[in-house]
Amino acid sequence: MTTLGDLSQAWVSAEAALPLGWRLTGLMQFGAGWVAFSNGAEPDDHLEAGGAHAAQALARLAEALRERRGSATGE
Repeated sequence: MTTLGDLSQAWVSAEAALPLGWRLTGLMQFGAGWVAFSNGAEPDDHLEAGGAHAAQALARLAEALRERRGSATGE
């Protein structure tokens, strides 16, 4: 079970991973799992990630967002 503190920390981590112009757009439960959503400025820019609990879905989305954003140093 995810605590409120875990969920808050996962949300903040996902927000910190957002590329410029992106935003977190949702977190929904589907059956036994959870899916976190994010959208960019362009209509086709979107990412989603799932997990067994809400914090896991957000953590996976944060990882995908960091990959999408790329390195801050351009490496």
